Amino acid sequence: MGLAYKGIFLKFIISIIINVLFVYISLADSNPGLITGKIIDGSTGEPLRGASVYVVGTKWGARADIKGEFKIKVLTEGNYTIKVSYIGYDAKELPEVDAIEGKTTDLSSIILNPQSNLTEEITVQGERIMSGEGAVLAQRKNAEQVSDGISAEEIKKTPDSDAGQSLRRVPGVTLVSGKYVFVRGVSERYSNTLLNGTSLATSEPDKKAFAFDIFPSEFLEYASIAKSFTPNLPGNFAGGLVQLNTIDFPQGFSLKLSVSQAYNDNITLKGKSFISFKSDNTDLFGLNKSNLSLPSKLPSSPSDMSKLLYSEVKSQNLNTRYESQQQWEQLGNAFNNQVWKRDTIMAPLNGTYKLTFTDIFDLGGNDFGIIASGMLSGDYTNNIMSRGVLLSDGEYKSYVKGTQSTYSKGLGGILNFAYKIGTDNSISWKNIYNNTIDNELINIVGKKEYTYLKQISYDNVQKTLLSSQIAGEHLLPVLQNSTLRWNLGYSNSIRNEPDYRRLRYSRNDTTEPYRIDISDNPQGNGTMAGRFYSYLNEDALSGGINVLLKFPGLKVEFGGLYEQKQREFLVRSFTIVKSESIVKSYYDTTYEQDIENWTDDYIYELLNKETSPELLFENQNFNLHGFGISEDSHERDSYKANEGVLAAYSMADFNFNLFNKKLRFIGGVRVENSNQNLQSYYPILNESDSTYRNEEFVNQNIIDFLPSLNFIYELDKTMNLRLSASQTLTRPSLREYAPFTFYDFKTQVNVKGNPKLQRAIVQNYDIRWEMFPNPGEVLSIGGFYKIFDNAIEETILRSSSEIFMSFDNAKGKAYNYGVELEARFNFGFISDLLNNFSLNSNLALIKSEITVTQINDIDTRSMCGQSPYSFNLSLYYYKPEWGTTINISYNTFGKRIVQVADVTSFQFLDPHVYELPRNMIDITFSQVMFDRFEMRLSAKDILSERLIWEQGGHEVLSNYYGRDFSLSLSYKIQ
Repeated sequence: MGLAYKGIFLKFIISIIINVLFVYISLADSNPGLITGKIIDGSTGEPLRGASVYVVGTKWGARADIKGEFKIKVLTEGNYTIKVSYIGYDAKELPEVDAIEGKTTDLSSIILNPQSNLTEEITVQGERIMSGEGAVLAQRKNAEQVSDGISAEEIKKTPDSDAGQSLRRVPGVTLVSGKYVFVRGVSERYSNTLLNGTSLATSEPDKKAFAFDIFPSEFLEYASIAKSFTPNLPGNFAGGLVQLNTIDFPQGFSLKLSVSQAYNDNITLKGKSFISFKSDNTDLFGLNKSNLSLPSKLPSSPSDMSKLLYSEVKSQNLNTRYESQQQWEQLGNAFNNQVWKRDTIMAPLNGTYKLTFTDIFDLGGNDFGIIASGMLSGDYTNNIMSRGVLLSDGEYKSYVKGTQSTYSKGLGGILNFAYKIGTDNSISWKNIYNNTIDNELINIVGKKEYTYLKQISYDNVQKTLLSSQIAGEHLLPVLQNSTLRWNLGYSNSIRNEPDYRRLRYSRNDTTEPYRIDISDNPQGNGTMAGRFYSYLNEDALSGGINVLLKFPGLKVEFGGLYEQKQREFLVRSFTIVKSESIVKSYYDTTYEQDIENWTDDYIYELLNKETSPELLFENQNFNLHGFGISEDSHERDSYKANEGVLAAYSMADFNFNLFNKKLRFIGGVRVENSNQNLQSYYPILNESDSTYRNEEFVNQNIIDFLPSLNFIYELDKTMNLRLSASQTLTRPSLREYAPFTFYDFKTQVNVKGNPKLQRAIVQNYDIRWEMFPNPGEVLSIGGFYKIFDNAIEETILRSSSEIFMSFDNAKGKAYNYGVELEARFNFGFISDLLNNFSLNSNLALIKSEITVTQINDIDTRSMCGQSPYSFNLSLYYYKPEWGTTINISYNTFGKRIVQVADVTSFQFLDPHVYELPRNMIDITFSQVMFDRFEMRLSAKDILSERLIWEQGGHEVLSNYYGRDFSLSLSYKIQ
């Protein structure tokens, strides 16, 4: 982000703060204090609608609404005792609650337990749960399925900037490539993601995955992962169902400004060491791409491009041929050739700026809440990298080193509205928008066999996520306080890659100059000299309804879901070629000019020395005797697809006694009717004019029945034993189905889908013992076992002489099993002096086995991405009287396959590419000052170990990003 835009944004924020301060300070004398909170049933984890809350010794009080939330207006400042009661539950008193005029005191979650003796009221002294962790654990204790999660308060104690970094701290979760979430050792394709209960559009063009790095952790209220299945959840997952939830209803008025500055010891303020390039990213919303969009003069499709090149040389009509030549020469000038210029600058401090506003208004005698938050960020990173490719004997075929300079900027926001109609109804409208733009320049040098190489690439990727959801919750008193929930959702995901530019120089000896590599092939070679454009747009619509009927000793839930996704993926790849290669390719005797010495002498001079790309590709050099534009993409590289799911479910939840202990049963079935359709352009081979037509490759319509059984045996009030058995599935992604070859320009491999893929059916078995000794504490140990029929996995195939990556169903069954352990506790049980210290740790031990056919061989291995272990440890110090929080976090994982290799092409055993373990330590210190200011100091990844991929004992990839140190200051008015 340029300094000018930082200044404009800061001036805008300051002007808002000054005006809001003026209004609220002037009204401060008339503002009552507020006490807010949420009442939760300790036996079920559900909100207690209608619970009574009042200030002891006064007439001030309120009743909890349908979400269990309450708000009390306190007209006089003071220190009070709050009493909470509900028929059939032990009342609870919370002493020493401060009510301050003009401010909100949030009691967070208050848990009431059912009375053991119904003949008299029992009042217990309660502790206030001052963070969302207690509420998350209370919900988990009474959840219908095996689940884990992380609260907003826990996220704030870490330096995590996106949802992916936060989720890696959940038991059994690992983060791959910095953005994909692997749950219980299975790849991202076996997980699913919901935002506020509705499906999200996919953010990746060639993966059945959601990239969590585009979702800021600041927008999360809590995140949970369902690891076992119940019929009220989507059935399309095997590893876990990731559920992201944004803030629902505000506690009152607040205005908070946060400013963060970060230093990276690998690039920040290191002189002019950051390599950048010209890009038209002046628009804050990332919508202005005039310098990087496709030229309007380009032929509209690859087939039209082929026709132009053909008629440019071969047309018998001289006028047509001349016009085509003129049009072809203009193509080179139509591209913006100024974007090749590089520059070196001094990377400034990375910055993040956030403004959040919340308030509650009276609308028709009911509460209307609004939450608005905006965030702007700019980050400079420098990756010291190396890449290697091995020969069959394990020696290097190529090895290069260099730097990857990335400037990322982001703009995001949430705008949520909620309206409570009495205590029985609530309606919400939640919206989230996030836009990230990554400008990346890679500069590497090295050797490929006997040739010395120098490669440069310029990339500009924009990712946009928009999600909007309207939802309602209604209590039905005539049906014994049963509830009706409904939602309508829309999300849109865009990935725009406008003008990924690649250039390669080479030489045979160190005494020679580097020379530009431009292919003599008339189609060119985009990896040597090319410009690549891709655009992915996916829309997702969904609607759901859920009815929960309550009877004495029994709850029955049923509902339905409709979901529709539409995707469009477009690709164009243009190459820079010598004009003579086009002429020679299409030359015949009707052509009147001599093609010997066709290329201009000036162009030859540029080609025979290391000429900078901005000079080499000046507009004047694109002509009939210099350079030209060709294309190496095909119509079949682009496709359109849609996917629909119509689902219905029914389930029962009831308790009965077993050996004088409560045994809870949750069981039922879900029916899903799914349809998948994919279309792409495909050549009509029996026609000579390269005509293309639309071809339907996939049209699947399948009905699945997904049963689920869950038992929760309450060993005592704090301890559960869970047993679960269910059947889920995972469908092939639309890209995995597509039977055409797509060249992945990032990994430089051909990828081909498989229309014969079958959906995978997964049998899931879970057992977990868990104990919740105190609020915010848990001890648990659990095991899981999964059996996959037709597991879908990456593999390597060969067609004639071509080797490509594809997808196949495993032969026989695949297995995935493991153990998960978790401990969260306060050290106060050792000594009162340690009451402010707590620990959170989890360990997962996982093993898997899968067998796939690979060319003429059978490959038996662990599943791609599965780590044999993952471990998290966090030590917290919290002193509420001082407003001090300190957190030290540690994270690591075991060696895992990240790329599947062709086992028949290597002479050594186990040629798959593995990512080696990394040890990561983060430290965060937070201090509240003067009641309104908060300061946070963070050190992220202080060990700064290299990320290493290894194949056959040789390093084939390494990345080094350095350490991050940040200072954040925030000011809050409430």
